[in-house]
Amino acid sequence: MQRAKGYDPEPFDLPPIFQSPARSGAMLPWFITKFMWPQSLLWIGLGALTYHVLTPSLDRFSSLSVDDIAILWARNVVVMLVVIGGQHYWLHIRRAQGMEFKYEGRWLAQNRKSFTFNDQTRDNMFWTLVSGGSIAALYEAILFRLYAAEAIPQLDALWAIALMTIAVFFIEGVHFYLNHRLLHVDPLYQWFHALHHRNVNTGPWTGISMHPGEHLLYLSLPFVFLVIPGSPFLVTFSLIYLLISPSPSHSGFHRFKLGTTRDVHGGDIFHNLHHRYFEVNYGTLLVPMDAWFGTFHDGSLEAHELMKKRRRNTPEAGDTSEVINDG
Repeated sequence: MQRAKGYDPEPFDLPPIFQSPARSGAMLPWFITKFMWPQSLLWIGLGALTYHVLTPSLDRFSSLSVDDIAILWARNVVVMLVVIGGQHYWLHIRRAQGMEFKYEGRWLAQNRKSFTFNDQTRDNMFWTLVSGGSIAALYEAILFRLYAAEAIPQLDALWAIALMTIAVFFIEGVHFYLNHRLLHVDPLYQWFHALHHRNVNTGPWTGISMHPGEHLLYLSLPFVFLVIPGSPFLVTFSLIYLLISPSPSHSGFHRFKLGTTRDVHGGDIFHNLHHRYFEVNYGTLLVPMDAWFGTFHDGSLEAHELMKKRRRNTPEAGDTSEVINDG
């Protein structure tokens, strides 16, 4: 089925330092105003709230039990229901801004056998809450146990934790590209990643709607703190970031309307293009590994032609229509 076209933003560019010629002086303003504000700062704030208010003290993890993992899972579920569920309610149930700024000109699928429970939203919620929330809780509990036993290096200085918090965004850019690119190789794609790519027309619950095998890879980011100094807060922040930040980027809406005259940054056209075409934009824009490895698509007609040319030059060359799967 052809894509039901909706809102198409203007083509975008790489971060200033990665442009040609590089604009080093413009990188810091871009990072603060385009990347950090407002969503990334919100994720840091949500991570701090989750760690300091909703997470048991480290002493509890001096021994590891199923109860500890269950508490962290329940906390993850509550946070996801509030943040992701709130976006879904506003955009897709109440439909508060209608189709304005929506990438696809149709709503989420119902009565579709390709989805668990024959329903896209129920499918996405199940895999997000049950698989994603559980594996994130397991990983967090394991790392808390190691910190409680003083078995891995830990940062104590607030300034060092703050710098590492910012570094997480860059580390995640590399981590996500590598594991995502791997998941597009068969048989891993058919075993795991195809479940996520049922969704072409995405919604907030699509963000981490993944097979458990993919969650094991995707949520493994905080294990970087086994080899570089981190802290329990950084573990919680990393996992909250991985669980929650994909919800606006998959929301299906480029911008979120606030009232009748104001709107703010919403979805991520960079990643939305990946859901449309499957073989572009595997990573993130912050660390543009796609540009370095030849899979970058900036939304322009020129980039689209280059993508089709790459397809024609591969042994698997075939249909170059915009949508391969109807979500």
